[in-house]
Amino acid sequence: MNIPAIRSYEEQAIDTVVAVINAAKEKVGMRQTLKQLANSRDFACNLKLSMRPIKPPYAISSEKFINDTIKKHWKLGKTFKYFVRYMGGSRNETSQYYYFEAIFSQPTVAYPIPQATVSVFFTLEDKHVDPPEERGVPMMWFRIEGQHTDHDMRYVALPADWILAVIKMKIKLFERIESIRMF
Repeated sequence: MNIPAIRSYEEQAIDTVVAVINAAKEKVGMRQTLKQLANSRDFACNLKLSMRPIKPPYAISSEKFINDTIKKHWKLGKTFKYFVRYMGGSRNETSQYYYFEAIFSQPTVAYPIPQATVSVFFTLEDKHVDPPEERGVPMMWFRIEGQHTDHDMRYVALPADWILAVIKMKIKLFERIESIRMF
């Protein structure tokens, strides 16, 4: 009896995406070699982010982790100016939550004071349901200002395009308000 190997949903999703891209390229007349296919799969797998650097006290280590992630892993420090601040915490029966805000701006020579900023909100959840010796690393999500989706930092990288889209949206809104001339 042939039992298929157990694979994570992430690996299955990557394989599906690569297969769809190959099918589309084949219809156009371009097909990836096995080496190119392996390289594309390796590139997609490297987006995992380890939460191991986050240790108690969580408010301090999480702020450092967010700064390092933005600067070193996501490489947004080259495109934007930003700062991260701790906003407080909350607690319920099962978890302790820590909240952070990263404010991004893109000053230019023409406008050294940025016209618009974008906030990205980070939430760290430390669950208390497991005993301390069995407790793993806490979970962290981020949400972009004006969005409704929480993104798991382990699997989703924050691209500069998402931040630029919000900046452009705000600038267009400001231009519309200025064109009305009510103020």
